[in-house]
Amino acid sequence: MVALFSCDQPKPIQSKGDITYNGRFKGLFAQFFNIGLDTLEVHSPDTITSAFNGRSIDSLNARFFPAEMAQQHSSEHPALFAIYKFMLDSAHMGLLVRTPSEYEPSSIKMFLWDRRKDSLTSYIELGENFGDAGDYMSKTSWLFRDTSSKHIQALIEVFQGHDNSVDNPKDTTREEERLYSLIDFTNHGFDTVFADKKQLPEQYSQLIKKRSQR
Repeated sequence: MVALFSCDQPKPIQSKGDITYNGRFKGLFAQFFNIGLDTLEVHSPDTITSAFNGRSIDSLNARFFPAEMAQQHSSEHPALFAIYKFMLDSAHMGLLVRTPSEYEPSSIKMFLWDRRKDSLTSYIELGENFGDAGDYMSKTSWLFRDTSSKHIQALIEVFQGHDNSVDNPKDTTREEERLYSLIDFTNHGFDTVFADKKQLPEQYSQLIKKRSQR
């Protein structure tokens, strides 16, 4: 399992190291790979060797997640998977977790742990793949450290569309669009810089490269 998980590891540049911690989340944190964060592309896993498959979280620590996720993990075990953990600043940690979605655990979410409250305070979806009845959606995010604020930010791309042939076999056209949002992770949690832009601002275009085979 470790060999499979390690095949698609990123090569981060900056590292803040792990934290010294002996509280109630110690067992949960131990299930995540610790990384330093420079730039990381986050997406729903599309191969069995993808790092974003993660490894199953044990039932004891699944209770720390929202009740509906913990319930699905219990009834459809496994449904929660630990991927990466990284420090955002001295008081906050980000946890990347694969979680339940409409049909399978395909949603990659980032949970925020607040050291001062010793609690998982909020979360946001960063990766997902979905398709149903002609509708499809793919969400990919890039986590990076903003050079001016030094905050970790997430550029989120949502590619969504509809295959019209499902409604009319003679219509082979598709309706598609890409939307972009930018989220800033501050001491107060998630701060939306912009949302659902159809045109990506030029300053962020360097983050998005042509996707090679993963």
